[in-house]
Amino acid sequence: MRKLYLSFFCFLLATTFMIGYNVVNSKSVNLHAYSPELENTSEELIYEEDQGQNQNLENTDTSDIQKIIVYGGGKISVTPDVAYVMVGVESLNSELQTAVKENDEIVSSLINYLKEQGIDEKDIKTKYYSIYQKHDYTASQRFLGYQVSSTLEFKCKDIDNLESYISELTNLGANKLEGITFNCENISQYYQEALKLAIEDAKNKAGCLTDKTLSIYKVTEESMYTCLPYRITNELLYSSPSILKGTMEVEAKIKVIFKS
Repeated sequence: MRKLYLSFFCFLLATTFMIGYNVVNSKSVNLHAYSPELENTSEELIYEEDQGQNQNLENTDTSDIQKIIVYGGGKISVTPDVAYVMVGVESLNSELQTAVKENDEIVSSLINYLKEQGIDEKDIKTKYYSIYQKHDYTASQRFLGYQVSSTLEFKCKDIDNLESYISELTNLGANKLEGITFNCENISQYYQEALKLAIEDAKNKAGCLTDKTLSIYKVTEESMYTCLPYRITNELLYSSPSILKGTMEVEAKIKVIFKS
């Protein structure tokens, strides 16, 4: 009887072990069968995303569109037609009021002369004005007097007679020449011509870089440069050299993006 019970117990133990083994093995198989499916699905999604990116790249492919960036420059040489002249008057006197009065009288005579030559009053202006005590610092700061300085700037369109104007201003009491600057009143017109030359220059440069037909995509104005003839010398007050107006250069620089 005891042998019978012992056999039955062993049978139950073996059955329980087999059932547990099958369950665990079944789960392992199912899990093993599921994992590749997940991996395949992931690979397919990644592939589809790559496919989409490739399609987007194909849609925006610029292999047939060429962009070229070049810089163009244009320069125009022109003859000045206007001059800006600065002349000064310096008066020195031990009495302040006397120094101011002398300076004012000379400046007034200069302005009247310029008006007589047809220069409009709006083209004459006081550029600088100062009053200070002047000392001789080489002799124990000896007081020399009050110095009054005035500077007039006027616009002169009659450049051919500019030399005679300056000579007469000197005779009237102008004892300082601050400078002469030449310019053109219609400078913007010349600059536009320089811009056109800059565009042509950019087109020629771009044409050397490709055989494709190009069109302008974007133009950026880089700078405007004007080289002005400039004279500044006090010797003009004591001699009569020829005042040469020369020529001036108006230059335009641009950045151009071309596309095919």
